[in-house]
Amino acid sequence: MHALVSKRVPSGSFCDPFGGIGSVGAYFQSKGYSVWSGDVLNFPYFFQIARLKFAHLSTFKRLFDELGIGNINDLIHLLNSLTPKTGWFTREYSVERLFFTNRNAQKIQACRKKIKIWAQKGWLTHYEHSILLASLINSMDKVANTAGTYYAFLKKWHRKALNDFRFELIIPVSSKTEGQCFHEPASNLVRRRQFDILYLDPPYNQRSYAHYYHLPETIALETTPKVHGMSGIPSNISAISEFNRPNEARLALINLLDKASFSLLVFHYSDNGIITPKQVRNILSVYGKIDDFLIDTKGYTTKKEPRKAKHHLYLVQHA
Repeated sequence: MHALVSKRVPSGSFCDPFGGIGSVGAYFQSKGYSVWSGDVLNFPYFFQIARLKFAHLSTFKRLFDELGIGNINDLIHLLNSLTPKTGWFTREYSVERLFFTNRNAQKIQACRKKIKIWAQKGWLTHYEHSILLASLINSMDKVANTAGTYYAFLKKWHRKALNDFRFELIIPVSSKTEGQCFHEPASNLVRRRQFDILYLDPPYNQRSYAHYYHLPETIALETTPKVHGMSGIPSNISAISEFNRPNEARLALINLLDKASFSLLVFHYSDNGIITPKQVRNILSVYGKIDDFLIDTKGYTTKKEPRKAKHHLYLVQHA
């Protein structure tokens, strides 16, 4: 994608309002773009802070002073040396549901509790707190007994789930600039300023990110909600996006673009998405000439065989 975009806009501002865990934004920031990224969920917003908010790793000065430690390695060692704990997390996601081995769940529980205590004592800034929680979620995911999301656990232990949990700190992307990160709807972020590049990667089916990634979001919120079902989804989970709704997605895209100001639009969407390819082209053609590039990716399937789904990158230079 960078090769296609950089030929048209080699530098400038890059807006990613459906930023997710910051992978695309971090890459473009490493290439010198000024990145503005956002998400409506808490845990992706925390990942974005960890990856692209700062050009250098936070000093954690107050925390280090209070703990009497001298560097990041000491902090990582401390979190990995905590006495394993039992509690809500171990009960719901190790005993009742096999998302984690009991040993790993207890280690995650201990880290979660310690980070929350530090925040309550005022030893962490908002950004430092976000970085630690994102790092905990990222480390947790490496030993999760899942196939990629938290909508279900595997019937048999995956080999990664049998590895020992280790807390690892997310390192910010190597960059000369600092990114801008926002916890807000895409429609709010696109109105903040005129952008050289607007990258839109909205949900394209009815599978809600809030449901499929409920556990990372719960960790980010530091809550212990009442959960239900085999997935352990919180009973009070947030509503799905309008982009997940067949009767709302098309109008949601129209309204979002109407609020935005950009020089180049990059729209990523699937052939089998809620908005049909014909509808997408009709919507985008209002803004200029469309260059359509196909990307082959493995689509989601409930069967054992992966399903090929055609994904499009629509590039529109604003007329």
